Amino acid sequence: MSDIKLSLSSRQNLLSLSSTQALLDRTSGRLSTGLKVATAVDNAPAFFASAALSTRADNFSIAQSDIEQSIQSLNSALSGLTAITKLVENLKGILISLQTATTETAAATLTVQYNSILNQIDQLANDSSYQGRNLINNASQTVTIQFANDPAGSSFTISALRNDSAGLGLTTIATNLFFVFTTSVPGIPARDSVASIASVASIASLASVAAVAARFSEQSIDSQNSIQSFASVNSQAATPTNTDTIPSAASRASVASVASLASRASIAAVSAAPSFGSTNSIAPSASANSVGAIPSVPGVTVAGVNIALINSRQVTVSSALVKLRSDQATLGSNTAVLNIRLDFSKSYVAALRTGSDKLTLADLNEEGANLTSLQTRQQLGVVSLSISTQSEQSILRLF
Repeated sequence: MSDIKLSLSSRQNLLSLSSTQALLDRTSGRLSTGLKVATAVDNAPAFFASAALSTRADNFSIAQSDIEQSIQSLNSALSGLTAITKLVENLKGILISLQTATTETAAATLTVQYNSILNQIDQLANDSSYQGRNLINNASQTVTIQFANDPAGSSFTISALRNDSAGLGLTTIATNLFFVFTTSVPGIPARDSVASIASVASIASLASVAAVAARFSEQSIDSQNSIQSFASVNSQAATPTNTDTIPSAASRASVASVASLASRASIAAVSAAPSFGSTNSIAPSASANSVGAIPSVPGVTVAGVNIALINSRQVTVSSALVKLRSDQATLGSNTAVLNIRLDFSKSYVAALRTGSDKLTLADLNEEGANLTSLQTRQQLGVVSLSISTQSEQSILRLF
């Protein structure tokens, strides 16, 4: 009130008490909210800087949620691929059993099992969905994750990989075509008559071959004259009784008296010996009955398995297993990337929020100490105001 005049000391004490009360109100507010900057009025630069950090942290929090949901979609797809891989391995076992099927009934039963597993593969592929996302029953769907949840932020796209029966190239088997097939029994070709064989007469007669004597003349054997006569051999001195009746080797005609082998050309050539003659003298075996051809028998139905078709299906199943493992590796790699991004987002959001809090949060320990100090100051201000007004109270003693 301007009409009331206060002493200078009283007015100063009142101003001090008013300032102390304002500080008490601010400190009490900080203690109750935990914020030292609650509005732009408190500290505009800190307030808006904190708001920007909080907004970016919120954007990454939204992207973090999208990453987590995408990881769950990939996990669902991987679970489906694992189950489908086991079913395809069962198909491979059925094909192996078909190779040893001995009856049409057993083969037909295995075929039904094969076709039933194909149906289960399709059902598993359709069931591997998560929030409308299915990455293994089609090849057209894509999942795009925006890591920063803003137009300028980075993104990651995952394409679906079809792994149902059609995507794996697996088809059903028809029982009647697969296990019973028509063939023909091959015929036996005619056995040629011996008469059709070239006559032995066509073989050169031995008589037409150079005489064997000519062979001796190819390398004449030296006359036995060059061989030491048996006469030079000591006669058998010690001979049994009446050995004189056995001429001694010396008395025998010297081998030299025998015409040398070289002179044996005078001997009639071996060709002079009765010739084997042309084998025309051998009657051909034309009289032997020849065996005629046995014709083939077409249109014979044979019960068994078509090994070629089974081998073809085994190649298809093996290719399907390769594709399944490759797609599992691809989706697993994408899952690893998303997990890395998720961990980064969590730590980054924590860093953003920590920076924002440092700009706005109050130090409760400090604010508690401030409150105690202000309360003490307020009490002292009241005492000071009371002292400053005691001089005016002394006037009352006059009445």
